[in-house]
Amino acid sequence: MATGNSHPAQVTFLTVEKPEEDVTPKKHGKLTVKYNRKELQRRIKLEEWIDTQIQELYLNQEDLRDEAAEPEIDIDDILDLSYEEQKSRLQDILQECSRPTEEFTMELLERLKGLRKLSDLQHK
Repeated sequence: MATGNSHPAQVTFLTVEKPEEDVTPKKHGKLTVKYNRKELQRRIKLEEWIDTQIQELYLNQEDLRDEAAEPEIDIDDILDLSYEEQKSRLQDILQECSRPTEEFTMELLERLKGLRKLSDLQHK
């Protein structure tokens, strides 16, 4: 399409103005997700407790010197399971621990009672 003209081709669209319509600019809204504050605070406290307990269980353990090697417990994954499956999953996660984990496991299972998944904490 070389026409010898140095200006690139342009396309212009014409709009038909309607005088009876009042054109107002659209307002941009904010999108936020709101959670039940009390339940969310309970969940945060539980996660902090789990972190503290895991650190104590694995303190001075030779094969787990760095934090990256500490096991992670996903609360939402655990909440999807039955009580026996929860117990079994926690035992699997903590199997590398040289210290007894039964007390921690039982306490965590007790604290999980009544806790809801994060996706369920949204206000409706």
